[in-house]
Amino acid sequence: MGARTNFTIVTTEDPNQNINLYSHWGGDSGVMDLALALNKAMPRIRMGDTSYAARILINALQDNHDSETGYGLYVGDINHEEQYEYKEVNLTNNTVTVGDITKPIDKFITYYLDMVSAEQATV
Repeated sequence: MGARTNFTIVTTEDPNQNINLYSHWGGDSGVMDLALALNKAMPRIRMGDTSYAARILINALQDNHDSETGYGLYVGDINHEEQYEYKEVNLTNNTVTVGDITKPIDKFITYYLDMVSAEQATV
């Protein structure tokens, strides 16, 4: 059902404390959505305010707060019911992992925002 996706937010070294946001929708745009959400959270990330940065990320990644099959949260080690492209924001070392590629958060944001700007320039 849908285009499922998951986002893992790491705020401590303990994998049992990961914040996991899953969605029934958005799999096709999940990486770009993550870049835009990280851009919104960047002031708090720079301050080292991981709890507030996580709140901003979760809020920005959700586009519909009223649907029964929209979004869900769980805390703990990654336990996906299906195979998804892995997306992790590690706020302890300021990196983003998508699949098996890890980049610093600022470089991840810049890459995807530059891509949006290039697409808009050609329209």
